[in-house]
Amino acid sequence: MLTSILRTVIPTLWGGFIVWLIGAMPVLAPLKADLLAYGDLLVPFLASLIIGAWYALWRWAEPRMPAWLVRIFLGSAQAPVYASTAPAGWVDDGVLPDDSDRH
Repeated sequence: MLTSILRTVIPTLWGGFIVWLIGAMPVLAPLKADLLAYGDLLVPFLASLIIGAWYALWRWAEPRMPAWLVRIFLGSAQAPVYASTAPAGWVDDGVLPDDSDRH
C-alpha cells in the first residue's frame, strides 16, 4: 500500500512544483492580473492537466530510465501490487454473467 501512496503523492508534488515554476516565470508577469481573474476555474484545471501530463510522461519513460531516477520522480521503482478480492479458487474465464434470467 505504501508503494501506491508514494506513486501518487510524489508525482503530484513534482507536478505542483512545475505549476509553481510556470507561475513564477517573469514572462507571465504581465498576464498575472488576467490569469488571477480566471483563477478560480482555470488554475485548478491547468494544475490538474499539468500534473496528469507529468505523471503520464514518467509512466511512459519509466521502463527506459534507471531505477534511481524513477524513484526520484515517481516515489518508487516498483509498480504497486494489489491483493485480490476474488474468492479462493475463483478463476476468471472471461465470460460475463448472463442477466437474461433476471427479467
